[in-house]
Amino acid sequence: MHHETPPARLAITDCRLDRQSFVPLYRQIKDLVLDRIEHGDLATRDLIPSETRLGAAFQVSRLTVRQALYELRMEGYIIRDRGRGTFVGRAAV
Repeated sequence: MHHETPPARLAITDCRLDRQSFVPLYRQIKDLVLDRIEHGDLATRDLIPSETRLGAAFQVSRLTVRQALYELRMEGYIIRDRGRGTFVGRAAV
């Protein structure tokens, strides 16, 4: 029997932010996370890295990351579970 290995998922932090862009950094992070959700790299209930880890990976302040995650949470794409972390809430449609 031949088993296909599933394609490797890309980490959220596998992209660089465009610091020359007029698009705010928080919006770029939001778009990157949303893109990962839409393309199946992040599935429902997958853990999102902490604000601190994302900030360090993207070399931005935690506040910048917090704004991006806040908007995703308000749109229903991610869920914060106090004491456990932030998770993908639903797949994008």
